[in-house]
Amino acid sequence: MKWIEDFRNDMWRAALKTQNEKDELFVRYLLGQLSEEEQRQVEREYFNDDDFYEHLEVVEDDLVDAYVRGRLSASEREYFEKYFLSFADRREKVEFAREWKSFVSDKSSAKPKEKAKPNWLSFFHNRLVLIPLAASLLLALGGAWLAVQLMRLNNEIDQMRAERAAQDKTERELHNQVADERRRSEELLKELEDERKRKIEDRASQPSLPIVASFILSPGLIRGGGEARKLAVPPDATEIRLQILFETSNYSSYAAELQTIEGRRVWSQRGLRARVRGEERSVIVTMPARALRDEDYILTLKGITPAGEIRDVAEYAFRVVK
Repeated sequence: MKWIEDFRNDMWRAALKTQNEKDELFVRYLLGQLSEEEQRQVEREYFNDDDFYEHLEVVEDDLVDAYVRGRLSASEREYFEKYFLSFADRREKVEFAREWKSFVSDKSSAKPKEKAKPNWLSFFHNRLVLIPLAASLLLALGGAWLAVQLMRLNNEIDQMRAERAAQDKTERELHNQVADERRRSEELLKELEDERKRKIEDRASQPSLPIVASFILSPGLIRGGGEARKLAVPPDATEIRLQILFETSNYSSYAAELQTIEGRRVWSQRGLRARVRGEERSVIVTMPARALRDEDYILTLKGITPAGEIRDVAEYAFRVVK
């Protein structure tokens, strides 16, 4: 929270009671001898406090001047060259200080030796000379920082645009895939519908095949021989086929006659040929299913001699159930 941060800053400022302590802190900061937390604290201060920043610039100028004039200790010089000179803008400041020192030395040697100025005046003079330099360096540093930030933002924007373009491409590809799948599904459904209609038309154009109900009538199904056999005829059957089994007899052909139990003639068929399988003989009789109703019937099988005589061979009683 902000009030906690402000309280921490106030406590940190209160710890720096004297100017010497501040100067020592700034020198350690410039030489890279502070911890990360202390370094961040100094940077927060000179960003938020103009007086703090200006004093830091003064200490930095004094440190550079001391380095150029060879007034740093061996350890301070080692830290200075290892850390302070690792920054390009600071190296430029040191080079400028060297050139300025050389220029001042040349001017001093060319002119008559003057009476030395008081130390406070020399100190003030150095500050007046270095303030424009510090301002120029500050502007250069700020411009470089802004350029770096602008470059970073441009890179982020380019990356976002590239990601957005890739996302748009993926969405378009997915949309095209969905459209293709939908189109293929519609084409498949149309093909299936066309095939269904074609089959319906083919069935309509072709004559319907008869639905045949087949039964076998064995000898012994005669009147008085017990309960008549039931023939369950499906309601959609169009024909009834009866395979009539009978005992061995020698006739050139056979005839079948169907009557109701009351003696009403329902159907007849002649010219039947016997089928022989071992000792078993049979004839096949086919009649329309609509000719029969739910009632009892008697089918009489008759043999026809070569002379044309008709003789009874067997009788079969059954009941039709639809």
